[in-house]
Amino acid sequence: MDTTTTLPLYHRALDWDALYRSYPVPDVYARTVYRWSAERVRALQEERLREVLAAGWRNPFYRSLWSGAGIEPGDIRGIEDIARLPAFNSDDIKNDQQAHPPFGLLCGCADLKEQIRSMPNRLQTSGGTTGKPRYTLQSILENEVSALSAARALYLQGVRPGDVMQIPATCSLASLPWAYAKACSDYLGVLPLTTGSGVVTPARRQIEIAFDCGVNCWMSFPEYLARLAQSCREEHGRDPRELNTKLVTSFLGPDTEESLRRSLETLWGCPVYDNYGTNEVGHGAFECEAREGLHFMEDLSYFEILDTATGQPVPQGKIGNLVVTVFYRRVFPIVRFNLRDLARLKSSAPCACGSCFRRMDHFLGRSDDMVRMRGVNVYPMACLPAVRSDPRTTGEWLCEARDAVVDGRAYEELAVRVEVRSDAGPLTGLAEKIGARLKNDLGITVGVELVEQGRLDSPANLGEGKAKRFVERRAAYLKHR
Repeated sequence: MDTTTTLPLYHRALDWDALYRSYPVPDVYARTVYRWSAERVRALQEERLREVLAAGWRNPFYRSLWSGAGIEPGDIRGIEDIARLPAFNSDDIKNDQQAHPPFGLLCGCADLKEQIRSMPNRLQTSGGTTGKPRYTLQSILENEVSALSAARALYLQGVRPGDVMQIPATCSLASLPWAYAKACSDYLGVLPLTTGSGVVTPARRQIEIAFDCGVNCWMSFPEYLARLAQSCREEHGRDPRELNTKLVTSFLGPDTEESLRRSLETLWGCPVYDNYGTNEVGHGAFECEAREGLHFMEDLSYFEILDTATGQPVPQGKIGNLVVTVFYRRVFPIVRFNLRDLARLKSSAPCACGSCFRRMDHFLGRSDDMVRMRGVNVYPMACLPAVRSDPRTTGEWLCEARDAVVDGRAYEELAVRVEVRSDAGPLTGLAEKIGARLKNDLGITVGVELVEQGRLDSPANLGEGKAKRFVERRAAYLKHR
């Protein structure tokens, strides 16, 4: 039989041994790169930065950006010089893609059709929570390392061959569920159940599948995990802890007081691990079993934390924007991308797990989600500790900026709609208590509106991916959109 083919077969499109030497699989990674000294990790980063810069100079987007800033090849000798390169953000990507549709010059493919014809590729997009989703083309290399990075995090959190992981996130153009499913099936010997979100598989059926198939690990967003636990009790009459869940891996957001984690651990009876990632970066940071901060995936990316106003590095413990350089990307290379995600460096000291990788605190929200109210900068995600400070709430909220008139005088107000549990009992003093805490945390007085459980499902997009925490209703702002 003639087996000759000219098709770009996936399993022939990469030197797999070379890939795994450069980017070790989870168990090898856990005992090698992950435990290297800080000096050895920095040496690897320097080497990979040189490769990224060489690729950048071949890319028309970066050539224009860097040359316009007066940078010439050879000017950036290492990580100590990286701040000389101009950062860019999602607005620059959107402008590039509008000017050079559909993928922009940043894609780096001189002949896009030839790229697609000769090599396996995937198209992913951002979540679109801050506007139109951004297209990100990735070749087999980016696809594999994205899955590998998720697999590494899962392994270091305790996932092992033979486990069954349920992934209630819809496999769409978003990268998250694809990366986790591939991490389980291709790199961990774990059975992934890609049940999708509630639109695809209702919560009642999600729980039924979990019991039928022996699910012992979960990956989902916190809001939907709480919903599933509720469904387990109300629709099945069972305690979700009967599943004997080994662990839950999620994206906790600004859970600085650990109230969200504690509530999920109580519901599911197992450890809950936090993670951080984006469409462009892949799995950027994760908690190990010690849970002393989120380890940056230092061999894949270099993270900086910069002041939101000045763009200068901030000291450890201070909040700033995450700026990332991704070492492994060649299609759609990323060099000093300002993610506009707020974070702070928690520690550069070795972790109890033995790793010297730097650790950040929980993801603290987005700097471009900031709301200017009466001269004060307000971050909607900062409402989380106040809303979760009382067990009578479900922990869900939605901020709404709107125009108001009192005694014939117009002004701007920020209302925070807070869900209360159906079994909360008397609500005396609850709005006042949350309002006082919000004033302390946000720096302004806000209105607190208590709404019944389930009322925020649709407006806050609960259970279908990232929750929405802010709605703009002010006429002056809407007019300029």
